[in-house]
Amino acid sequence: MHSDRILILDDEPLTGQTIRSIAEFAGMQARHTTDPDEFFQLVQEWRPGHIALDLIMPDMDGVQVMIRLAELNCRARIIITSGVGTRVLDAAARSAAEHGLRIAGVLAKPFSPPRLRELLFASDTDAEYNSEQKLEQPATRKTQEDMPPPAADTQFSHQDLVRALDNDELFVVYQPKLHCRTGILTGFEALVRWQHPARGVVTPDSFIPLAEQSELIDQLTLRVLEKSLSWLHQLPRSVAESSGDPYLSWRMESVTLSLNISAASLNNLTLFDQLDECCQAWGIRRDRLILELTETSAMEDPIASLDMLTRVRMRGYHLSIDDFGTGYSSMLQLARLPFSEIKVDKSFVMTAEESEESRTVIRSIIELGHGLGLQATAEGIETEETLAYLTSVGCDLAQGYHIARPMTEQQTLEWLIERSHNNEESRLSVLHAMNLLDTPEEERYDRITRLACRLFGVQTTLLSLVDTDRQWFKSVQGLRIRETHRDASFCSHAIDQTGTMIVNDASQDPRFAGNPLVTGFPHIRFYAGAPIHASNGSKLGTLCLIDPEPGVLSDSETRLLEKLAGLLEAELDDEPGKITDRLTGLMNRKGFEKRAGQLLELCNHFGLSADLLFLDIDHFKKHNSVHGPQSGDRFLDSFSRLFRDAFSEADLISRFGSDEFVVLLVGQPPEAIKDMLNTLRRHFNASQTDSRIGLDFSTGHSTLDSETHDDLQQLLARADRDMYAARAAAGDDE
Repeated sequence: MHSDRILILDDEPLTGQTIRSIAEFAGMQARHTTDPDEFFQLVQEWRPGHIALDLIMPDMDGVQVMIRLAELNCRARIIITSGVGTRVLDAAARSAAEHGLRIAGVLAKPFSPPRLRELLFASDTDAEYNSEQKLEQPATRKTQEDMPPPAADTQFSHQDLVRALDNDELFVVYQPKLHCRTGILTGFEALVRWQHPARGVVTPDSFIPLAEQSELIDQLTLRVLEKSLSWLHQLPRSVAESSGDPYLSWRMESVTLSLNISAASLNNLTLFDQLDECCQAWGIRRDRLILELTETSAMEDPIASLDMLTRVRMRGYHLSIDDFGTGYSSMLQLARLPFSEIKVDKSFVMTAEESEESRTVIRSIIELGHGLGLQATAEGIETEETLAYLTSVGCDLAQGYHIARPMTEQQTLEWLIERSHNNEESRLSVLHAMNLLDTPEEERYDRITRLACRLFGVQTTLLSLVDTDRQWFKSVQGLRIRETHRDASFCSHAIDQTGTMIVNDASQDPRFAGNPLVTGFPHIRFYAGAPIHASNGSKLGTLCLIDPEPGVLSDSETRLLEKLAGLLEAELDDEPGKITDRLTGLMNRKGFEKRAGQLLELCNHFGLSADLLFLDIDHFKKHNSVHGPQSGDRFLDSFSRLFRDAFSEADLISRFGSDEFVVLLVGQPPEAIKDMLNTLRRHFNASQTDSRIGLDFSTGHSTLDSETHDDLQQLLARADRDMYAARAAAGDDE
């Protein structure tokens, strides 16, 4: 085995070449392949000391590759890469460690080149994933064979269920899931029912155990998948035809669908292949599906579950652990498995009003879920008081009879349409529940309105929220007022029509010629307003452009304005605390990657320029080891304030790593970027009054290539190479 060699298995040639270039620039030999057969041949013949392995590949997924590597007794240090999310990456690393592989670490895409070099050159003590990060196994493991099977309902036989499948007697009902705080519809859970010819509607607890014992569960599950995915595909068209509301129809294209998976089906990879085929056939994104497993079924064999559930998450599906609080799992086991949702069992929810013990359990489960990065859902909500309690303790989603009973396809359609009536009352209710009105300005909104001003060359840009009798500006560029009366508001007209409202010359428009905002300050002539929607489709207000000169907006510019409005909607949906670095108050890496991806997609689509600056604090780790982490934290806090001030006009600024900062600027001239960087250098040098600190920073710069449509990973890699080359030229080998 050769420690100076790295073998890369990645089906994206550009990503593989990027890793190879970084490794070779750092003095290593590197080879890249997209073919698993060639990869395993090179593992045995070329004997690399390092392996960079992508989890998501078309021919053989990363878990399969790692199992094969374990069979080959491979001792190379493995770096797991993918864009599937940190929980899935960590679960894959734990799975590999269980098979005896040496895991150097995980590298989320888009990755930081310094992080890759750190993993390549760290000592075994620093890098062995399974020496310090491996989670403790339970003392004993219960396999499915050890557990007594659930009792089947003796009213029905195997032949009854076969006949039900043959005669298509099974049907699906749907129960809505709402956001607790706002009441916004987020999705549905699909629940199977049996229309028995003699006994009427039969609930699943009477026949699912029989299906599991009769080995009919996979056939039954597939039938439910086919019916519910067909319904989900047809839902937007059904809503459009029945309601005539195009936005409500559009919203149905993004709602999620939860599907129950039996423990008996968990190891049947063919079933998940068939689910893939259904998604492809109906054009449904996999991330819209949430596969629910009961706590007991997921924990029966934690090691086997880890392998299979990791592979399911790698395919793009979300995973929910259902009935939580009724089984025998531990926090360690839950942390190991790559769930994205935790569902509080209804036995606690339904007794929450009278039982302090139930309320304690609910709070604990929600806190545990949030601590592990999971969305918390409560089912079995039957009263407004219970919903209010769940909202007060931070529960994310809710379902139950208080919201709606499980409904047939037609009943669901009628419920959706009825819910969309009285739109203004509902709209105001959602707006007030979001707690946006009369709140301070926030940088996450201001950076988008600043960008709109710059891209469209207008005098004023607003994020305007239309309240009961006023319009209130959450973000303002170019004006010093925060609200006007609703009667004079252009935006109140914009939210009443489909699409973007454009007024080329308000003085010539009969609707607005006598408007006090036209005849007086701010003398509006040109107006363009793209509606801002809440997740349930309610129009909250607009992202609007205003100018005292008449103007026009091309079709391309209209689409650009609507894309920027979409960025604002994404900000409304996000909780700031989850994307903010606690020490510096800057955006964290997770938030930056998401927003930078959105901005770069927009730049590539509309041909906009973009620049990325990557900053790294020199010798920061050495400083911490000598002076202690508290000294390092004080430095980072001070540096971040200088950083924020210097790049106050930037579109995104972030603390990207422990000692790394990054800036993304859209549509900025090179001179302005140079001035911002010079301002930071000047203020930084002036601030260094303590000679003991002795810290400095290095920078790298990359520019978006409009012809190759670069992504964030490519920009980061080029900026890192630029910084690395500058350091080498200066004789600094950090």
